[in-house]
Amino acid sequence: MAKENNEIVGFAGIVKIIDEIDIMNIVVRKDKRGLKIGSALLEKILEISKKLNAKTITLEVNEKNLPALNLYKKYGFYQIGFRKKYYNENDAILLEKTFN
Repeated sequence: MAKENNEIVGFAGIVKIIDEIDIMNIVVRKDKRGLKIGSALLEKILEISKKLNAKTITLEVNEKNLPALNLYKKYGFYQIGFRKKYYNENDAILLEKTFN
């Protein structure tokens, strides 16, 4: 969870399945986007994933969500597939990051 002046401005959720982490969501309040809050939340997820000895991290992102796609690519995620019409009319892009 990300807070500013005691207000929640963002949060993230993950699920661990054996040695894989699935990012369920990373959400940043609309008026707080562009302030690196999403990056901070993702960095925390990466830190937790390493502590949990995860081998991979996966997630789905809306094909139209370019800021999120760019964020994940910046942190080494790569495309592994699609889910057609996952977000109503939009497809989901499946991304993954592996740890050595």
